[in-house]
Amino acid sequence: MQQGEVPTVIIIGAGLGGLSLYHSLAKNKDKKEFNVKIFERESTPQDRWQGFHIGISNYGIKSLMRCIPSSVASNLPKAMPDPVPGEYHSISITDHTGKVLMKPLIKQVKDYHGITNTHNGFILTYRDVLRNVLCEDAPVQWGKKCTGYEETEEGVQVHFEDGSQEFCDILVGADGVHSPVRKQKVPDLKIFDYGVTFINADVAVPKHLMDRLLKIHDNCLCQKTLGLNGDTTFVAFRLIPLENFKDTSEPHYRTSIAFTYPTKFDDEPDSIKVDDNNPALVVEHAKFMIQKLRPKCDYTDLMLELWELVPKSPSLGQEDYLFKTYNTIQRRNMQDINPLSVNSWKTSRVTLIGDAAHAMCPVMGLGANNAIQDADRLSQALLNYSSENYISCIKEYESQMLKQRSSDVLKTRSMALRQSSPVGGYFDILIRNTIIKMINFTLNFYYYVNTFIFRN
Repeated sequence: MQQGEVPTVIIIGAGLGGLSLYHSLAKNKDKKEFNVKIFERESTPQDRWQGFHIGISNYGIKSLMRCIPSSVASNLPKAMPDPVPGEYHSISITDHTGKVLMKPLIKQVKDYHGITNTHNGFILTYRDVLRNVLCEDAPVQWGKKCTGYEETEEGVQVHFEDGSQEFCDILVGADGVHSPVRKQKVPDLKIFDYGVTFINADVAVPKHLMDRLLKIHDNCLCQKTLGLNGDTTFVAFRLIPLENFKDTSEPHYRTSIAFTYPTKFDDEPDSIKVDDNNPALVVEHAKFMIQKLRPKCDYTDLMLELWELVPKSPSLGQEDYLFKTYNTIQRRNMQDINPLSVNSWKTSRVTLIGDAAHAMCPVMGLGANNAIQDADRLSQALLNYSSENYISCIKEYESQMLKQRSSDVLKTRSMALRQSSPVGGYFDILIRNTIIKMINFTLNFYYYVNTFIFRN
């Protein structure tokens, strides 16, 4: 870049992190101007189902509001509607029968703005709608798959699958867990596999089933159950009825469901062969595993009823599932990336944010919040950019990111691996449940202490 020229930043990936970074750099152009380009491998915004319900926490909201302009912020209620009567934005953890083990007390708020004044609050958000909102006013170049780059002293030449090239001063990989940018920048950084399989889907749950879930989990919107064989179920929803749903006999609610289990069970002799391109077989496999790993009880039957609602044909379209572009469900491996697991990370004109740098499993719900915070921190660091000190700007961001995100990955991994460990006899179950209840007591004790301090 010659003196006086506006530096160019290229962002690879139009997910939550990449879009937040674009908006933040554009929003702060009066402080430091960049020519920002954002590229996405998908050909259209609707090519791939963009996720389920996610919890946006206090630090996620704070970073998001710093990143986006008011014109985009005004549309956030589409993605994170104000809480409605009967909703409790918290998580309930039960045993396999539905007996509550943990329900952290969380301050409830009137809208997403209120989350910034809580220390442990979150608002359940539609990830796909949030991504659509962030796409507004962002000139994403679709159908541009990055295949690699060449870095020189002058800048970075970015290569795309269609044969085209783009030159930039700073390249940011925001392209997810399988990031080509990361694979070239840090080739020794490998994906860690948990040996755990998870299957998830979005379904429309009728009110009579929703009422049963709410009664067991005391109106919590995030509901997890722990099995005896390292298996878990997870359900998340908002109590906002779907509009124009084809079944008008009762309200239906968009709901994310998930089932995880140790992958070793797929290799046992009685396991059925699954074609992951056939959603009907994947649904039957999920139900088979639930029945295999869970004792028969009312809660097991309830989970089976939820999985029966999953669409079983890829041909079902928007007229049946108004809340999403339907993609077939598949078994997936639970994985993460610890950015400090290698010593070969070198600060350069190429950097990473979000899952490209530190993918983590969804157990603690940190992924989206961390990607947005990465975008916020990188954009703030780049406000001091010059052709002479660009390395120090990126190093400022990466030093904090690497240390904090490595810690997040390892904490999440530890929790997920503990949950995926089977519990044997009566005393093992008793010990596990007692520990969880003690953690719940401690969390709620600190909640009351913090509430008292803030009131005074």
